[in-house]
Amino acid sequence: MKKLSTVCGALALLLAGCTTVESTQKFNALGLGTPNEKAVCHTYVEIPGVFLFGLPIVVGSPKGDGEWTMFQWTLNSENAVYMLTKEAKSKGAARVINVNVSSTTDTVFPPFVSYRKFMASGTGVRSRSAAVNNAARQYDMAP
Repeated sequence: MKKLSTVCGALALLLAGCTTVESTQKFNALGLGTPNEKAVCHTYVEIPGVFLFGLPIVVGSPKGDGEWTMFQWTLNSENAVYMLTKEAKSKGAARVINVNVSSTTDTVFPPFVSYRKFMASGTGVRSRSAAVNNAARQYDMAP
């Protein structure tokens, strides 16, 4: 029984992976923003998890990229959008547009084990006035 538990735990870790946050700032000279705002980044967040009878076993953590947690329910839109906006803000965005949130569920061993993913993506944009204000704030803070 102990050996089976160890194998199941290792399998859950391999299947689950951890939270992924990816951002790009290369747009091939195409404007992804609006007429009054410039795109700063496009960000993708993925929170995976392995569930046994619908209860979380190993799930990606909302704390950051490459993190995971055990026995906690973190697959929800609140965590995904929080990580999305946090990453966009770190890239200098004033707001996020075109936010898309989705979820998938795959049954690995019906009906016992399932693999779920919660994904969110969006484009971080900044207006000209926000860029000027940010530059002025950075100038004022410099020695």
